[in-house]
Amino acid sequence: MSSWDLPERLFKIEARLRELAARGSPPSREELDELRIEVADAALKGSGGLYGRTEEAYDALSRVSWALETIRDALHGSNLTVQERMKALEHVDQILDDIEEKVKHVAGRPCRWGKHLGEARLRYTLLVNDLAACVHVLAQHLLEKGPERVEGRCAIAKDAEPEAVEVCKAWDETVNALHERRMYRGNDYAALKGFVVDGRVQLRVGSAEGHLAEIDVKKRVVRYYDTDAPVNNVMGRLMVEYAGGRCSGYDPEEGGGVEKPSLICKVRDPKKAAKVLAFATSMDYRIGDRISDALAKIERECIEYEVAEHFGFSPEEVEEWRRERGKR
Repeated sequence: MSSWDLPERLFKIEARLRELAARGSPPSREELDELRIEVADAALKGSGGLYGRTEEAYDALSRVSWALETIRDALHGSNLTVQERMKALEHVDQILDDIEEKVKHVAGRPCRWGKHLGEARLRYTLLVNDLAACVHVLAQHLLEKGPERVEGRCAIAKDAEPEAVEVCKAWDETVNALHERRMYRGNDYAALKGFVVDGRVQLRVGSAEGHLAEIDVKKRVVRYYDTDAPVNNVMGRLMVEYAGGRCSGYDPEEGGGVEKPSLICKVRDPKKAAKVLAFATSMDYRIGDRISDALAKIERECIEYEVAEHFGFSPEEVEEWRRERGKR
């Protein structure tokens, strides 16, 4: 396996892990075993392509396989008590810490999303999704180092379908236009990247860990990950209004935006959906600025009326004064 084949394989493993994490029912023993073997095989055949970090990369992927085996035992081990199952999941959490350290050595950045969630991080869904995130960082690192070609912010795999490439380019063009209008924070703008593998477009849409989106161009499905409720509300409305979407979301308290997509939208037009996703970047700051401006205006008006009341002016006189001041 070449270093170019490995990221494509890892992106596909990541997609399967995310599917298992987002599903309502626990993965079967057979599904976990199949994935465990696939990851181990990828580690064995492909880790040598990770640009001088062979040992750490092999260790990271091998530990992903080990973690899947431990999750399998926790979910399907016979005669285990509740405490023993919990202990097995705690062991997976420790393995994930080791995986993250290896990934940081290879790719230069951490990969766990749910680490800060306290006890909640021990849910099997969140552990599986953290495994997916770490596999993603390795795949992203490889793709950045050796894609078949790069167009703008889009790294394009050799099996990328033309329609998916056009979708990523539509996102990239919209990003350029919004950047010219100064709608992005610098750290968010620097983090923006697209990855096109077969018929899927994966987008890094912000600097926060896990701020991602994926467009399955064949199925016309958008999966968006974000824990910010106001941003999710706006993005859902934009997907409906501009991309012909039908969207469903997950409650953030139930893991939406971390172990599950916060929005899943069936869209009529993937290119328009990609353009909508360009607006997600730094939207939390833009919403925050609008709220701050609105609060400042309300506060100013309240003070004006309080002063006016104190000095005996009527509300009509205050309005007239404010209009005159606005003309200056």
